[in-house]
Amino acid sequence: INPDEYSGFAFGMGIERIVMLLYQMGDIRMFFENDKRMLEQFKSL
Repeated sequence: INPDEYSGFAFGMGIERIVMLLYQMGDIRMFFENDKRMLEQFKSL
């Protein structure tokens, strides 16, 4: 895709943001740090 020809914005509510709202988490980066202790809390999702 040619960026000079096409441009736009992407807005979405990914699963990480939904879980952040449900569990009142303050930082989305926690999901991507690969801390097994934190990630195991969300196995049921």
